[in-house]
Amino acid sequence: MRIAAVQFYTEKDTEKNWERTEVYIKKAAADKVDLIIFPEFFLVSDAAQILVKPLERFAALAQKYKVDIVTGTYGFKDPADGKIYNCCSYVDWNGKVLYTYRKVHLWIPERKLCTPGKHFGTLTNRFGIKIGLCVCWDIAFNDGFTEMALNQGAELIIAPALWCLEDAGFVGLAYDPDSERKLVNAMCTARAFENEIVMVFVNGSASPRYYGTVDPANDMVLPGDFGTLAGQTQIAVPFKGAVCRCNHYYEEMIVQNVDVGRLTRDAEKVYQIRSDWAIKKAAKL
Repeated sequence: MRIAAVQFYTEKDTEKNWERTEVYIKKAAADKVDLIIFPEFFLVSDAAQILVKPLERFAALAQKYKVDIVTGTYGFKDPADGKIYNCCSYVDWNGKVLYTYRKVHLWIPERKLCTPGKHFGTLTNRFGIKIGLCVCWDIAFNDGFTEMALNQGAELIIAPALWCLEDAGFVGLAYDPDSERKLVNAMCTARAFENEIVMVFVNGSASPRYYGTVDPANDMVLPGDFGTLAGQTQIAVPFKGAVCRCNHYYEEMIVQNVDVGRLTRDAEKVYQIRSDWAIKKAAKL
């Protein structure tokens, strides 16, 4: 698969964010991308904002440009219980929503707004690849990865995020101002190796300037409502770790060809984590 991940800078104007989303999707389609992924809450500057029919708009873009889309996340108020969930969907190139995930592990401030989901699931896309979705703080916990990869057979796990430097708090920042970048990079590599998966982490951007056009002496970093986004959007795989990464917090789209099936099969040949897990799981039954 040819995968694009957009480290997106969120403006205050939601409609402008939609317009720029289409620009990136159009660019990805021209570059023969199969799947494009966006960050958590990237369309809104206020996480409490509920978008009007976001899946219909994503479906139309997927059909128009013939590319699969992981929607980043959006707030959804469930009419059944009246609660708000942080949702992420996979929309295929025909505009069909293959799966919608509700974030299970909410970050501490997020718990005032959202209700946690209860399940980790998977989908199979048009390439026959089994994919799991999680969101941001989910990557700090093993349960979702165990369920998606080891129990359900996911080969590719995608995590849109809104991850900030200040998430370390005053205590963590006193140890190291780059604490959260190091945390994200370590966890993405660890998840890829320990679960024999391709791991895609897609964070937001703290600067509207595109990487490569920035004068470091006149840097432009704009803290958002939650803090200064840490960047570090990346694709990590077994054996190699991060094969493509934004080592910065500027807006950028990275594109990488990834042979998901081969990588996961070869990792299993070497480490046999999935077969060992299946044996241990069967022994407990």
